[in-house]
This record gives sequence, structure tokens and C-alpha cells, in this order.
Amino acid sequence: ILYKLIKNREKNIAEKEAQKTELQKLKADNYQYQLEIEQVVNYFASSINQKNSIDEMLWDVARNCIARLGFEDCVIYLLDDEQNVLIQKAAWGPKTTNENKIINPIDIPLGMGIVGAVAMNGIPSVVADTSKDGRYIVDDDIRLSEIAVPIIDNGKVIGVIDSEHPQKDFYTERHLQILTTIASLCADKIDKIKAEQLTREKEIEVLKLQKDLATSQLTTLRTQMNPHFIFNALNSIQQYILQGNVDEANRYLSKFSKLQREILNNSSQPFITLEKEIDMLTLYLQLEELRFGHTFSYEVSISEKIDTTEIPVPTMIIQPFVENAIWHGLMAKEGNKKLTINFGLTTEELLICTINDNGIGREASAKLKEIRPNEEKHQSRGLSLVYDRLKMLEQQHKQTFNATVGDVTNNQYEILGTQVVLTMYTGY
Repeated sequence: ILYKLIKNREKNIAEKEAQKTELQKLKADNYQYQLEIEQVVNYFASSINQKNSIDEMLWDVARNCIARLGFEDCVIYLLDDEQNVLIQKAAWGPKTTNENKIINPIDIPLGMGIVGAVAMNGIPSVVADTSKDGRYIVDDDIRLSEIAVPIIDNGKVIGVIDSEHPQKDFYTERHLQILTTIASLCADKIDKIKAEQLTREKEIEVLKLQKDLATSQLTTLRTQMNPHFIFNALNSIQQYILQGNVDEANRYLSKFSKLQREILNNSSQPFITLEKEIDMLTLYLQLEELRFGHTFSYEVSISEKIDTTEIPVPTMIIQPFVENAIWHGLMAKEGNKKLTINFGLTTEELLICTINDNGIGREASAKLKEIRPNEEKHQSRGLSLVYDRLKMLEQQHKQTFNATVGDVTNNQYEILGTQVVLTMYTGY
């Protein structure tokens, strides 16, 4: 009896030790299983996160399913809501080429086949033997097992990850668990990419609206400036007529009509060539020279480096500064009156227009404005509009458009005139 008791006890101990060993082995296997799943999922998560487009991300997932999971075939479908069909967007295996193109792609209606059924009900499907499943649809070749996992975003199926294998009962619970996690990662990334695309589209739309607004405002400013110039020109013609000087009135009117045609032809354009701008500027100077009885002289010089037919400038941007120099600097001075306009380049994309007059200077001109405020109102408005244009051009194009005005002095700091430096970006 004692012997039998001892043997039973040893047997029980051995069985418990065997159970304990088996349990430890199961735990170790399970730990290894979970570790492998975690490593694979982490790899997919890192790879997916680096992609910037949906197509690029889907192709990467299909390729990695072959490389990391040992699949022979992987096809990823996305749902077309309008046609209610699943479209093959990426594949790796027999249906693909090195150029990321699917060979003979097929579309699967929602609810048709294993893939269509998974997309319809949102439930993953593992088919051990496709020959016994009436839903199976042959694509490029017959394969005996299939796994299909839905890609679900915000509770809605947006696609399916599908894989087939020639062996029966190939796909395991491990495959299902990994593909389900990958599908979730894909859904999150697709949602993020779409959100980023929507944000970019809205930003582009806002920028376009801002550009349209700026263009509209610039057009408005140009239309405000042109009537101001026309008003002054017509006043000059009126003076000749009142003086009875018919020849000068006709000559002035002929030049004015030519200039007006140029203004009308170019006013709708935000930019014209420097050649056209200089032509209009020269016509204006000839008009003012006639009007003031040739009491001042002018000179326009252009750097040899400049091709006036190629450089774009804002329409009628220089004339108001020239007008201001004649009216406020030269006409208030006694004796020799001269105006010089020089065009040069500081870089290939920056045009510098320097306007010099030997007039009375800014301080003396400001005092005259205080004495004759009504007479100077129109002139000040013209320059104000030009500064507004320059500011808006700078904001719109994010480039340099500015003007600086300063007095020209000698060594004894005596005022010799005024200088305007107009800097404009021309790299269009």
C-alpha cells in the first residue's frame, strides 16, 4: 500500500510538472507570437506614416505584405461611392509590374464575391478552401485560400485588403490579426491624407481669393489714377484754347489723343513691357514740355544691360512721380529746370528707376502746398494711389516694389533738388 501511495504521488508530481512545463511553453510561444505580430505591425506603422499620398501608401502596404508576411499575392481595393464598385488601387505579386501598374485590373461590384461581401458587411473573412465557396471570383488565376479584411474609416468601409494563396487553409489567426491592424492603420492614414489635402485646397482657395481681391483693388487704383491724369491734360488743352493758341492746342491734342489710346490699351493689363511704359512716359513729358512752353528740359537714359522689350513693369507706375517732380519741383523754380530719368538693374530681377529734378526740394514744396491746398489736392491723391499700388504689389507677389524720396544736397547741405528711387521686381 505504501509503495502504491508513493508511486501515485510521484505520478501526480510528474503530471503537474509536465502541465507546468507545457503552460510555460504555451506562454513562451504566445509571447513570441505577440512579439512577432508587434514587430510586423510596428514596421507597417512606420512605413505607412512616411507616405504622403494614398496611392504611394497602398502600394507600399501591398509590397510589404509579400515581403513581411510571406504572401504570394496581395491586392488592395478602394470603394468608389459613385459607381458603388471596388477598384483595384494597388497590388503586389502576379498582378503587378515594377512600374507600380496593375495588369488587367478588375472592378468588383459591392456585395459580389468574397471581397464584395466583406466590403458590404464590414466583417473580415478567411476562406480555407475557395473551391467550396460559391462567392469566389477568379481574377488572374485560381487559388485555394483567401483572406479579405475591410478598411473601415469612421464606421464606413472604404476599401478591402485581399490576399489569395494556392495552398488550402494557408491563412492563420496571426495573419488575420496583423491584416486587421494594418487595415486600421491604412484607414487612419487615408483619413489624415484627405484632411491634409482638404486643408491645402482651402489654403489655395484662400490665396486665390486674396490674389483676385488684390488684382481687383489694383485695377480700381489704376482706374482712379487715369482720370486724374486726364483731368490735368485736358486743363492744359483748355489753357491753349483760352489763350487763342490754336496750333499749340492742336499739337497738344494730337499727342494727348495718342497717349490716351496707349493708356486705354494698357490700363486693363497689370504689367506692360518697359518699352511701352517709356513710350507713354515720353509722350507725357512732351505734353508737359509743350504745356509749360519749353521752360524745362528732360532726359531719359537706359542702361545697355536692359532689354526694354522683355522687362515687365506695372502699368503707368512711373508717370505720377515724374508729374510730381515737374509740378512741385521744377515749376516753382526760377532759372534752369532739368529732369533726368535713368533706368538700371541692380540684379537680373530688380529694376531701378531714378528720377532727379533740380527743383526747389521737398521742404519748400511742402510750404507751397500749405499756401495752395486746393491746387495741390489732385497731385497728392495721384501719388497716394501709386504708393497704395506698390504696397499691394509687394503683398501680392511677395517681392520688392517700393519707392524712396529724398533731397539732393551739396557739400554745404544746400538743396539742389529731389530724387525718387523706384525699385521693382521684374522676374516674371
